[in-house]
Amino acid sequence: MKDFFKIAKEREVINDAIRSFLKERGSVEVETPVVVRSPGMEPNLSPFETIVIEPNGSKHPAALMTSPEYAMKKLLGLGFEKAFTLTKVFRNGEEFGGTHNPEFTLLEWYQQGADYWACMDETEALIRHVAQAMGPQAFAHVPQTLKRFRVRDLFVEHAGVDLDKADVKTLTQTCRDLDIHFDKTDTLSDFFYRLFLVRIEPELKDGFVYDYPVYQAALSELCKDGKYSQRFELYIDGLELCNGFTELTDAREQRRRFEQEALERKALGKTVHPIDETFLELLPSVRTPSFGNALGVDRLHMVLTGRKKIEEVLLFPASEIFNRCDGKNYVFPKRH
Repeated sequence: MKDFFKIAKEREVINDAIRSFLKERGSVEVETPVVVRSPGMEPNLSPFETIVIEPNGSKHPAALMTSPEYAMKKLLGLGFEKAFTLTKVFRNGEEFGGTHNPEFTLLEWYQQGADYWACMDETEALIRHVAQAMGPQAFAHVPQTLKRFRVRDLFVEHAGVDLDKADVKTLTQTCRDLDIHFDKTDTLSDFFYRLFLVRIEPELKDGFVYDYPVYQAALSELCKDGKYSQRFELYIDGLELCNGFTELTDAREQRRRFEQEALERKALGKTVHPIDETFLELLPSVRTPSFGNALGVDRLHMVLTGRKKIEEVLLFPASEIFNRCDGKNYVFPKRH
């Protein structure tokens, strides 16, 4: 039987350490809505959809948020310089276990006046601070050096692909040569993901991966060359922990990206949620540069305790809630 009390105390230390680190740097903890009208436009995500019903019978399509990003950026537009939130987020279609859970804890924090390089520095400092708070065993799980790798260099080294020149035809042939499954409807982004998953990610043990291609830009600012985006991810022991950006503040460009993602969602047969117009209205008020980062707290808990499955750091994982009827895993140890 897993030790519920040990897991709970570990998470308490992690959450307290996160809060102390960010508050000492002047960040304000905020709460954001969980039930929203616009949960996100990313084609690869499937929100939990619902209906909000008023007493008069009025009904509003809604969903559980996949990320607090829109709300957090609205706060930046309203004048917050530094803000963070520790919140539950929800993504349907996720695996039950391994490194995924449909409901998980996310830390998102933002700062105006600093870019993704500063965010990488702060992310590393945050993780070391939390590890130190947990003790020597946890600290030992954090590499002494977290190197930084440019995405283009990783593709050249591990997939033999130069992303500066690669088009759909090139990536199709690369997948054929490497015996990687693909579909004739795949976009550049699809091919990138397939190659990254098979050839790049298995090679990523520890370090930051930065400058993703423009079609993987999400809500990030572009690099000066216009080919890549100011976006990074961090891997420790082969596990992806976070996704950070220099934030895009051009509302017109952001609308264009939303509209493109809406078309992709429609082509995939997914619900196309409305664009958050308030978000776009406030976006130009955010200073450039500003950074944001989303870090999976459950995965950080895994890394710092040397556990390999997300079920081992959750008190009530989806695999036990939905796949077990006997309730055995909900029996807490008796108090002495």
